[in-house]
Amino acid sequence: MKSINNICYYKDLCLDIHLPEQKNFKTIVHFHGGGLVEGDKTDPYPLFEVLVSLGYCVVSVNYSMYPNAKFPEYLYDAANAVKYVKENISSYGGSSDIYVGGQSAGAWIALMLCFNHEYLDSVNIKNSDIKGWISDAAQTTSHFNILEIEKKTNPWIQRIDETAPIYYVDENVNFSRILLFTYTNDLPNRVEQNNLFVSAIKHFNKDADITHITLAGDHCSGTCFKNEKGEFPAITHFKKWMEN
Repeated sequence: MKSINNICYYKDLCLDIHLPEQKNFKTIVHFHGGGLVEGDKTDPYPLFEVLVSLGYCVVSVNYSMYPNAKFPEYLYDAANAVKYVKENISSYGGSSDIYVGGQSAGAWIALMLCFNHEYLDSVNIKNSDIKGWISDAAQTTSHFNILEIEKKTNPWIQRIDETAPIYYVDENVNFSRILLFTYTNDLPNRVEQNNLFVSAIKHFNKDADITHITLAGDHCSGTCFKNEKGEFPAITHFKKWMEN
């Protein structure tokens, strides 16, 4: 795996590009987890190695976090990362097929970009420019650390406001396709939040291309830990989804 690290894409923020051997590859823009307070673009590096071995390029992104940022600054950071990839990935051998996803807080970021178009619009990217969205255990209601840090309230209450992806689900909902993962021992209400999210989308668009898979294990374990076969449990489902 060839990696080009610490490319500054916006302000003082950097991303890493992990390249497959072949050209004309599809690219996955990945936002790490960590509750918007911690984490790094190197998380989870072993997963990147597997994805690259399958022929995909992975662009792993650092974005601003608490306490040095507040809502929605990190979302504009993320939009600028997608802009960098869209404008530059062909020079590394990539095709125009770009997927956006992440784990936990990074998955929440991806869904916010998908459903509130103002962030991608701000960098002149259309939602339809993104080939697909991949969410690993995202919170689809208001993010718990926004509730605690900015709104000074209990982080485990359920709120739906402008900081929640589901807030933007209405009769105008549109996207290419989405793959959602949750886990049997996920964070409190996380599976239910994603079930509600899917149900709300289907209410307005019964033909929406959205796949929700609940795997055995803890929060994000399907992309962080290999099973007894030495495989990431989520990869089999990911490969099937990408091939459809």
